[in-house]
Amino acid sequence: MSIPIESSPPPGWGPRGIDVLLNAFPSGQLSEIVGPWSSGGGSLLLALMARITASGNEAALVDGADAFDPASAVAAGADLSRLLWVKCGGRLRAALGAADLLARCPGFALVALDLGDLSLTRRDFISPAICLRLRTAAEHGETALVLRAPQHVAGSAAAFAVSMRRLGPCWIGRPYPTRLGGLVSEAVVLRSSVLHPKGGEQRWLIQWQL
Repeated sequence: MSIPIESSPPPGWGPRGIDVLLNAFPSGQLSEIVGPWSSGGGSLLLALMARITASGNEAALVDGADAFDPASAVAAGADLSRLLWVKCGGRLRAALGAADLLARCPGFALVALDLGDLSLTRRDFISPAICLRLRTAAEHGETALVLRAPQHVAGSAAAFAVSMRRLGPCWIGRPYPTRLGGLVSEAVVLRSSVLHPKGGEQRWLIQWQL
């Protein structure tokens, strides 16, 4: 999917749309993006990496399942010269260790740990102690450490958590919409030290363009 730095919001939503959500990921904290394949979780992580690198900052991606597509990242607006890509070959422990180490290294505005492949988290248990260690690493290095997984794993160790859910396709064309133009996802903020929704959960609708 192609995701511009400022993704086009669905009709009826202001131009800041996804920007408010991206700005909510705090530095010096562990955050979590939860959602299965095709839910928009991977696209949200790509948008965050694009935002960080396009603004001149350095980012690191710990790719647990070696699923990262550099071409899609470039199309999303990411500057690959400012992105360190660590391939872990499906080894969960190696991915967790790499994220811990990189979060403690100075210079990275973002360290993304992508465990989007369900088999990674099903095969090995991620203990609360490991998540607390990741939180400590983020606090030590003052980087935004973002974990993406198909289900909740960070628990209370995450200062910010957002759940992604696919709502359906977006069709385009005139006079009748006959071409697939993108997908619409719903983002629900489950935990936040930055956003303070009034009257319940805070939600966004995000249209991802193909």
